[in-house]
Amino acid sequence: MWQISRDTGLNNAQTVSHHLKQLEKHGYLRRSASDPNNFEVLKDPVEDLVYINQYGFAQCGHWSEFLSEGNLDDKIAISTKLFGVSNPKNLFATRAKGDSMAPYILENDLVLFNKQDDTSNAGEISLVIESGKPKIKKVYKEKGSVILESINPAFKPEKIKSSHIRILGVAKGVIHQF
Repeated sequence: MWQISRDTGLNNAQTVSHHLKQLEKHGYLRRSASDPNNFEVLKDPVEDLVYINQYGFAQCGHWSEFLSEGNLDDKIAISTKLFGVSNPKNLFATRAKGDSMAPYILENDLVLFNKQDDTSNAGEISLVIESGKPKIKKVYKEKGSVILESINPAFKPEKIKSSHIRILGVAKGVIHQF
C-alpha cells in the first residue's frame, strides 16, 4: 500500500487501502487468490455471485452436444471472488465420474472450467472430448499427438492423435461432494 501511496501522491496507505477495497467491492478489482497483494483490474465490473451452466457428467454425451442446451443439467451459483473469476461468461461446470483423477477430483465432484480450446501449460487439468467421450485429464502435447494422464497412478497415460482430441476447457476449481 505504501508503494501505491507514494506513486499516486496520496498521503497515507489507509486511504489507498480504502479505495482499493471499494473498487474490489464494486467488482472493478480482483485480488489474486495466491498473492493478496496482487490485483487484477477488470474491464467490466464482476458480481460476486454469478450463475454458471452445469453440464452432464464428464463421461457421457458427444462433444458437439456437451456444451449445448440439451446437455444442460442446471445453473449453479458460485462466488467469483472464491474462484478468482474475472470473466464468468467463460465459466461452466460438470460433474466428475470415476476415480481416475483421485485424490484431487472424486466421483460426483463439481469441476469448474474456463471455456478454451487449448491448454496454456503442459499438465493442465482439462475437459477433453476423446472418441466421443468427455474426460477430465491432465493434458500434455507432443508433435501430432496428445497425452492424457490421470492423477491416480492406477490408470496409465493414453497417447492419442491430436486430430482425435478436442479441448473444451481448463479446470479452474473443484467443489468436493461429501
